[in-house]
Amino acid sequence: MSDCRKITVLAALFVVFGCMALVSANYRRPTKVTTHCCKSVSKQKIPFEIIGYKRQHALRPCVKAIIFHTKNNGNVCTHPLARWVPKKLKELTDKP
Repeated sequence: MSDCRKITVLAALFVVFGCMALVSANYRRPTKVTTHCCKSVSKQKIPFEIIGYKRQHALRPCVKAIIFHTKNNGNVCTHPLARWVPKKLKELTDKP
C-alpha cells in the first residue's frame, strides 16, 4: 500500500471517528436523565391543606398518579381511583 493511500485511509478514519464523537456528545444517555416522579401511591386521604394538583401518566419507573400539592408537606402521590380523589379534583377545579 502506498504512502498516499495510507494517509487517505487514516484521514477517512479520523473523519468517521470525529463525526461519531460529535453525534454521541449530543446524545442524552439514560444515566444522565433524572426522573422525579411518583413510583408508588397511597389511597389514604391527605390530612393537609391541598392547594393544587397535577396528573402523572404511567411511564416506567413512574406510576399513574394524582400529585397533590399541599401547603405544609410538599407533594403527595395518590392513587387516581381512590374514593375521595374525584371529589377533591372537582373541588380544586371549581375553585376560583
